[in-house]
Amino acid sequence: MGNQMEIQVKDIQGKAVKKVALSSDIFGVEMNEHVLHLVVKAYQANRRQGTHATKTKAMVSGGGKKPFKQKGTGEARQGSTRSPLNPGGGVAHGPQPRDYNEKINARTKQTALAVALSDKLRHSRLIIVDDFKVSGKPSTKHVIKLLKALKAEKALVLDERKDDILFRATRNIHGAACVAPSEVNAEHVLRYENFVISETGLSALQQRFQGGK
Repeated sequence: MGNQMEIQVKDIQGKAVKKVALSSDIFGVEMNEHVLHLVVKAYQANRRQGTHATKTKAMVSGGGKKPFKQKGTGEARQGSTRSPLNPGGGVAHGPQPRDYNEKINARTKQTALAVALSDKLRHSRLIIVDDFKVSGKPSTKHVIKLLKALKAEKALVLDERKDDILFRATRNIHGAACVAPSEVNAEHVLRYENFVISETGLSALQQRFQGGK
């Protein structure tokens, strides 16, 4: 890790309680729109199913017999009712199933995530919380109150935990979501206005960068 920078840590009431060090290798990276575009486009492409399809002339049933004689009718000659020119015929140059997957190496993905995180910090949209204090049953009301106190109603929330309580408490909040430090990517960060992370989540995220994933 490179140089360190400091940021305030807040409690669930939004009050500053201490400061914590951030690595400039993760949160002090210059904007790189090319890398962000490359990675986000790949994430979006990889979610496409590619199952769209239309029937071509060869796939449409019927049409084995010539519909009418070649000459003397005054109409344009037709060899099959399956022609794209006829109602019920096949589709010319229509979409067919394909694989949209784009390969992006791990280092590029990590760079894009660092760029997105650094941009949040530069615009004061990165908030560190000492503890979300979420336990027992999922409480959407608790998370809404917490985000409001932090002035971050629309936010991506990160916490390192073994249960899904915070995820379940956040999923019904419009404009907010929860994701694990091991799964967060640049697209997640860019999609939400604010980035709220616990101290344990921050530690797990920085360890992930040390591991190069």
